[in-house]
Amino acid sequence: MLAEAKPQGVRWEGVLAGEGGQGLVVAGIILGEAAVLEGLHAVQCQWVFGSAARGSLSRSEVVVGPEEIAFPRVLKAGVLLALTPAALTRHLGMLGPGALVIVDSDHVPDTGLVPPDADVRPLPILRTAAGLELARSTNVFALGALVALTGVVRPENIEEALRRRFGVKAEPNLRAFRAGADLAAGG
Repeated sequence: MLAEAKPQGVRWEGVLAGEGGQGLVVAGIILGEAAVLEGLHAVQCQWVFGSAARGSLSRSEVVVGPEEIAFPRVLKAGVLLALTPAALTRHLGMLGPGALVIVDSDHVPDTGLVPPDADVRPLPILRTAAGLELARSTNVFALGALVALTGVVRPENIEEALRRRFGVKAEPNLRAFRAGADLAAGG
């Protein structure tokens, strides 16, 4: 089931986590840019754990709200997107009650440690993006699923943020975003 638009007046906190090189930091930045286009406030923090960015555990924290954000870190994530097993286990302690947990079903098959009140959504993100020849835009594909499932921002604002960021090279990312949303919708 897809989420309706996020209620106005609510602070939204999300974590996008995986391996360095998967582009989740950029996906978090795009999400923040889309929130600003929507007239909301947004902050994004990024972390890379390990000696090298590519292949190490990485995370993008995004906080969105209707008012100025005094503390720019996620306190209790309402959403966790995890593309690797390490990304899931490392960030379970950040989850708020009833959080939505989106995992790549092929790479994160074991969700047994996720709190029982969480809403776990396993999706074949990496495989589906690769099958559609969108592997280079897997981050935006995953962002499409996240936005479709949460309603944190309107899809048209993500698309505008993609156009602004990528210019004439935006088309593959627009396709990836729409395909990720379609996957989350069951299509």
